[in-house]
This record gives sequence, C-alpha cells and structure tokens, in this order.
Amino acid sequence: MIFSELNKKEVKEKIHEVSDHVKARSMGRTKIIAVTKSLNKEAIVVAKEAGIQAVGENYAQELIEKHQALGDPEIEWHMIGAVQRNKIRKLSGILSLWQSVDRIEVLDEIKKRDPLGKVLIQINPLGEKGKGGCSFHEAGNLIEHGLEIGLSVEGVMAVGVQGDLKKTSEIFSKVGALTDEFGLSERSIGMSDDIDVAIDHGSTMLRIGRVLFGERAPKNK
Repeated sequence: MIFSELNKKEVKEKIHEVSDHVKARSMGRTKIIAVTKSLNKEAIVVAKEAGIQAVGENYAQELIEKHQALGDPEIEWHMIGAVQRNKIRKLSGILSLWQSVDRIEVLDEIKKRDPLGKVLIQINPLGEKGKGGCSFHEAGNLIEHGLEIGLSVEGVMAVGVQGDLKKTSEIFSKVGALTDEFGLSERSIGMSDDIDVAIDHGSTMLRIGRVLFGERAPKNK
C-alpha cells in the first residue's frame, strides 16, 4: 500500500473509529496490536499518529528491518508469527512481547537470549498442520515450564475459526479458562473478523490489520 495524504487521512479515521469501538465495548480492557505484515514502515507511522503504538509482525526479518528503518523507541514490537530459534538472538532487545511461543526449546532459547522477555503461549486449537501453536494440553505444560525457568509468561495467544463464530466462541472460552487456571492476565485473541466475539470473551489484545488498513495488495506471482 502506498500512502497518499488522502488515504492517510482515511486510514487514520478508520483507526479512530475502530479504536473507539474497541474501547467502548471492552471498557478500556482491550489493546489493539496493529498487524503490518507486508505493509511498508509508513503504515506504522500512520498507526502511531492515530494513537496505536503496538505493532505485530509475522516475520522476524521484516520486523527487524522496520525497527531499524524507523528507529523509534516508542513503538512496541510484538512477534506474532512463528519464532525460529536462530532468530531469537536478533529479536532480543527489540520485542516487547513474544506472542507465538509454542515449543519448550523456544522458551529455553528466549530465557538464554532475553531473560527478561515476556511471552505468550500460542495455541493451535484445531491442530491444523502447517500452522503454529500447540494443543491446549501442551499449552499447560509450556506455561509451567516457562514459569519454572523464570520467564514472564503473561498469557495465551490463539486464533478462531474463520467464518464460524460459534466455534470461535468455544475456542475463546477455553482460552479464558486456561488463563484463569494459571492466573495469567493476557488473552491475545481476536482478529479482524471476530473482534466483538473476542472482546466478549475477555480479549486483552486484538491482532488486527485489514480492518485498520484495508485489503492488502495481492502478492505478485
């Protein structure tokens, strides 16, 4: 997306509209993480000017490059894509939150490279192949391990089922039960298509991009 002065104004207006809705429905509990995958660094500048400082990136290298290009210490970087062990050292010191931790070896490497780092355990509720995340049962073990080694395990991240709000609601309920069981404060649930369902199930973080910035241009084949 190339930002002109006109669509900058439109995007900011949309961000304000969504932010006001989220604030009202959640009574101020739910924070927006602006997902800027495949968008240029200007999208982050526009989001910040509209009041959003938390940014979620799916790819480590893209996050690192945008961080270096912007050089803005006020931006709060969240890793929301698969965490590869060989990228952990490079991401350490940049991230405010590791949102997508789903393996014990990743927890151990974060402890080694970023001992004060904050993490969420990512759940793949349907066990879909090719997607990150662990089962609900495994999540409990990961939470316990993270706490045992002294990491700040803040909560859980999960996605719903696209096009099925009933199933999504069931998943988000299980996320809430798991975070309550361990006394964790963060529930990173909710994307552009299930914002209200997530908020109603206690979401503390919404990972949204399309509803803020519009449809992304298709990738060139």
